[in-house]
Amino acid sequence: MEAIRLTNTHIPLHYQIADYILELLAKGTFNPEERLPSEEEFREIFGVSRTTVRRALDHLLSKDLLVRKQGKGTFWAESARVIRQEKLSGINRQIFHIKKETQVQVLSKTRAKASPEIAGFLRLPPKSDVIVFERTRRDLAELVSYTINYLPVSYGNRISKVHLRKMTMLETLEKIAMVKLGAVEHQVEITRADQVISRHLQIPVLNPVLTVNTRVFDTEGTPVEIVWTYFVEHKYKFRVILDK
Repeated sequence: MEAIRLTNTHIPLHYQIADYILELLAKGTFNPEERLPSEEEFREIFGVSRTTVRRALDHLLSKDLLVRKQGKGTFWAESARVIRQEKLSGINRQIFHIKKETQVQVLSKTRAKASPEIAGFLRLPPKSDVIVFERTRRDLAELVSYTINYLPVSYGNRISKVHLRKMTMLETLEKIAMVKLGAVEHQVEITRADQVISRHLQIPVLNPVLTVNTRVFDTEGTPVEIVWTYFVEHKYKFRVILDK
C-alpha cells in the first residue's frame, strides 16, 4: 500500500486510523479472510508511532471488529465480515433504508448505444453497446423509486431479470458476474421528473424527485456500472449516525 497521511487535527489520530482501516475493508482493499498488516507495516503506511497504531487496533478490538490470534497475527472478526458483506450486497439498502420486504419489479433488460457520458465513465469507445436494466421499487405497495442501470455488455449479459428480483444489483454483480467490488460513489441532488420518470413513478411531470447518481468500481478502480435512481421526494428518508 502507498503511504497515507491523515491531517484532520480535530479528531484523535488513532480514531482516524481505525476509521480508515475499516473503510479499506468496506472498499475491498483488505480481504476479510486474510491477516491484517502488522503494527510495523501500519506504522509505515500511516507514518505514525507503533503506539498510535496499537491504540487504533485496540479501538477496533474493543468494538469486536478484530481478533488477535497467538503466533498468527490480527484478523477481522465475524462482525467485521458482516460489515463488508453489507457494504457489498446492500449499499442501497444501507444508505436509503430500502427494506428487505420492498417489492422490486424489473421492467426491462435491453441493449442500447451508450451516451457520451456513459461511455466515457465506463471507459468504452463512443457509441458502444451497453446493457440497460430498468426497475421500480415499492414499499407497502407504494412506489418509492425508479432505477436505470448501465453496464458493459461483458457484465450485463451474465445478469438476468430473474437475478434482480431476488438480489440487489451489487449482490448480482458480485455473485453472478463475479466482480470484486470496490468503491461506490453517490451524488445526490433534487431534479424534476421528465415524462419517463413521471410515468414510472406515477407523479406529475416536473414534480421534484431525489436523484441519486451511483458509480461503482471494482477493487482495481475500473468502472463497473453507472446508475440513476429517482426517488419520490416525500418517500425519501436519510439517516446519519455519528460514532464517537
